[in-house]
Amino acid sequence: MSGEDWENPEMCDIEAEQQVLGAALYTENNTEVAHTVADIPAEAFYRPAHQLLHATLVEVLRDGQPADPVVILEKASRRGDLGGHPHKLRMLTLELLGKGVPGSVPYFADRIISLWHARTAIAEATRMIQKLHVLHRTGELELTGEVVARAREALDLDFTDPAAPGVSALPPSVAELLAGSDSYDWLIPQLFEYGDRMILTGIEGLGKSTLMAQIACAVTAGLHPFLAAPITGPGAPRATSHRVLVIDAENLPGQLRRRYRNLVARVDAVCEQQNHPRPDWNDALRIEARPDGVRLEDPRELRRIEAAIAAHQPALVVAGPLYRLSALDTEAADGARELVRILDRLRVKYRFVLILEGHIPHAADGRTRSVRPIGSSLQLRWPEFGYGIVPARGHEDDEHPTVVNLRQWRYARDERLFPHELHHATIGFPWTPADQYFRLCRSKGVFDG
Repeated sequence: MSGEDWENPEMCDIEAEQQVLGAALYTENNTEVAHTVADIPAEAFYRPAHQLLHATLVEVLRDGQPADPVVILEKASRRGDLGGHPHKLRMLTLELLGKGVPGSVPYFADRIISLWHARTAIAEATRMIQKLHVLHRTGELELTGEVVARAREALDLDFTDPAAPGVSALPPSVAELLAGSDSYDWLIPQLFEYGDRMILTGIEGLGKSTLMAQIACAVTAGLHPFLAAPITGPGAPRATSHRVLVIDAENLPGQLRRRYRNLVARVDAVCEQQNHPRPDWNDALRIEARPDGVRLEDPRELRRIEAAIAAHQPALVVAGPLYRLSALDTEAADGARELVRILDRLRVKYRFVLILEGHIPHAADGRTRSVRPIGSSLQLRWPEFGYGIVPARGHEDDEHPTVVNLRQWRYARDERLFPHELHHATIGFPWTPADQYFRLCRSKGVFDG
């Protein structure tokens, strides 16, 4: 880094400041969000006008008033030097209109505070360096210890989260742990539990992407993705449909349009046959088409994806291919670790099932291709379970096999009812299991057809 970069660090994120202020000012009947924003130290904001609006927000909330942007703008116009320019303040406030997702406020608040700490550290360190140079010129180097001590005191920053005051440092006791419920939190009984992570791999051209889209559309409609029937069984959710988000980092919109048009029509037909309500396709299933890939390691990209998740609140996120979700080298441990850290944070924070598409390596020395995904071995241990699609016996030489097997490469910690064999079908869902799967699910109480 050059000296010029050190002297003029851009240690701020104006967009993050706009996001939290926008969420506080334009979230009706949600004072919790406004108070979370008010807990951010005013000096953490980089732009002076943002500091003024924040300080006014704090004053309004302290007086027991709602975070009404009209009231805040009026009060801010009476304060300080900036208050003498009400037109500029009004234009700035209008810039915040439509910005800010309540669910993303903690993330942006943490970023604003971290950048404030970084600016403070740079300023204090710069002052220390300047003072040491002065001591050198004046011959008073015996005062070095005092200068360093003052800098150390100034750099003793509070890195606790001000947005979550009073949180106990003690983890739950074993008695508190055992007092909780042992029941599963099923999205689909004996198949997917909230928080599950799955990676689906397969040989190219076998229909892996179609199967993932089938799962996405079926779950949206509240249908079992293999049984093509309403979700039933102990622990089945009451909802007849679910919100689903697809993050496709490979296909063009036209390719996705053709795939999902066929699947939506098939799901609608199954719903009609089963006398099951159709989902609201205008809202329940959202698709983020990114054929150029997604860079989740980029904070700006991550903010956009997290904002979409926070706004949609999906029960299921289907994403991939895995290697196109990050520009990091996921075959190296550090790159894979960063990607799974990001995915885990989103999955835990927003409580959804995560299904990822993975690619497999080419065969070597005439051996059978492995269905384990390309990448660091960390990715092999990370998901709760992993499956790969392979041609069924007798179909190995077919260009597009009509019968495939689901080969398990990462075994679940407990039993999950996945089919071992899938057949391509022209009616109903594109991939349907063999008869024995229906009998198995019937014996387990998750199918009554």
